[in-house]
Amino acid sequence: MSGIQELEKKLVIAGRLKLRPLCVYGADEIPQNAIPSHTIDRCIAKAVFTAALFEKMPALYIDASHEQCCPGGMVWMGFEEPHPKLKYFVTIGTPDFHGGAAEHLKATPELFEEQRKRAGKITPPGKYIVIGPFTDDIELNRIRSVVLFAGSEQIRNLCGLAQFNSSDLFYKTIIPAGATCSMMITFPAGMAENAPKDSAYIGPTDPTGNPWLPLELMIMGIPIALAQQMAADLDESFIGKRGRIAYPEKRVAINPQS
Repeated sequence: MSGIQELEKKLVIAGRLKLRPLCVYGADEIPQNAIPSHTIDRCIAKAVFTAALFEKMPALYIDASHEQCCPGGMVWMGFEEPHPKLKYFVTIGTPDFHGGAAEHLKATPELFEEQRKRAGKITPPGKYIVIGPFTDDIELNRIRSVVLFAGSEQIRNLCGLAQFNSSDLFYKTIIPAGATCSMMITFPAGMAENAPKDSAYIGPTDPTGNPWLPLELMIMGIPIALAQQMAADLDESFIGKRGRIAYPEKRVAINPQS
């Protein structure tokens, strides 16, 4: 079994994943059979979820020419600068942009601007950002990060596994602010200058994905080095040693006191 197959197998076992894990990497040429993400959906995050949902879907790619993608997503991929009025659209709205439409994701435009600056410069890992299944034609050292979709118990256990070999109490697993595509791709793939490089990212906190992301699912974006560490730790961790506690077959009923 190749290294990339072994990594995928371990992650599937660790999280008892029902949806296939995906990997993120950069390329200077379009991978064979890969398709533009916008042909699936203009929302990059929704297109990635679709790729996890359907086993036969090929890899997706994004590049600077993809005007059909969500403009905010292109900003978070590092391919565009934000529109000067974007800070109003995602906060309180302004009459001279999109008819005053507002997403109310932040209290003020100034807070959104400060948050974006804190991410630092965003640099794509190549001419093309590729998100696709684990296949033997991808060299393991090219992968920047991994994207997983799982239920709450699965994510809890995966967070514990990420923390297993570290004394870091607070920052090994992070629930960040920002767009769904940023927490699943930009931050874990090391594309944002100031994003922690050895933390797993859990979310999303962006509610605009709620109409398509099933309510029982969460997303985890994992830098490749941490994903490899998690795979290496699996057998010695609580998941390997105490699987019936991590994934109990029987549940304890909680009854009100009489």
